[in-house]
Amino acid sequence: VLYSHTPDDIIRHMESQGIRAITEEDGRVFPETELSESVIMALMPETSRIIKGREAVSAVKNRGLFEVILDDGQKLRTETLVIATGCSAACFPPYNGSGYSLLSSFGHTISDRHPALAPLRFERSISGAEGITVGIRIKAGRKEAEGDAVITHNGISGPVVLNMSRNVLDGDEITISFADADIKELRIRDPKKLVRNAIDLPERLIRALIGNLADKKIGNLSKDDERKIEENISAFRTRAWPVKKQAMTEAGGAILSEFNPVTMESKLVPGLYAAGDVLDVDADTGGYSLTWAFATAWCISRALML
Repeated sequence: VLYSHTPDDIIRHMESQGIRAITEEDGRVFPETELSESVIMALMPETSRIIKGREAVSAVKNRGLFEVILDDGQKLRTETLVIATGCSAACFPPYNGSGYSLLSSFGHTISDRHPALAPLRFERSISGAEGITVGIRIKAGRKEAEGDAVITHNGISGPVVLNMSRNVLDGDEITISFADADIKELRIRDPKKLVRNAIDLPERLIRALIGNLADKKIGNLSKDDERKIEENISAFRTRAWPVKKQAMTEAGGAILSEFNPVTMESKLVPGLYAAGDVLDVDADTGGYSLTWAFATAWCISRALML
């Protein structure tokens, strides 16, 4: 799927619609306007054939035709039905996941869904360090990653956290290393230095993590002090919850093995297709989910035109 319609193809298509792209140092691509509305407007032509503001509440297939019933009672009949409703994360107005229900009604398997690309809320507060950007190493289960993060009023965010959030279920324990606080080494190297000056982190973050221990000299720390510093700076453990209202996508969805990987047509119901986030695919932050959505839509369009 992804080789059939590459990021370069998407960029060329957007530029043909008047949307110029900019590429950041890390390879992520955004519209020059930095507004998602620019892309939406380019993809939403003014046509009376688009029915807006209605929800498909059910769909069946009889005698080779799909019949879709809208929430106002209107019935639509078609030979082909494409489910491209996205996921239920971060939608306004709130989306109730009808795409999953429609696919399930046709016999498709929907894997467990949970927020992805979401900030994390902590059981333990890091009050006083809000707004600080810091490099971290984060571990959730068997997954581990490094990168930049931002301390929030009730937890943590930033690219590495968003990407890791798909591996965090409500209440899971995570471990974060803010710095390598090797007190034994620091005691040998510079015992007279204050803790807040010896550890390479913003002082406000150090105080939020270890309190008044930040004002002690390295050489005056007790064994218990050492343990507290290392546990809170090098191995900060807390239970965490993905912030559902701020999630950009979901992990889970209709499983891929039940769709043709070339055309995205259902293997269970001829004429039924699915594209984008309604499928069980999620990706890192930076437009990768959009790439998947565009690529699957392209595959379907090409199959229907043949």
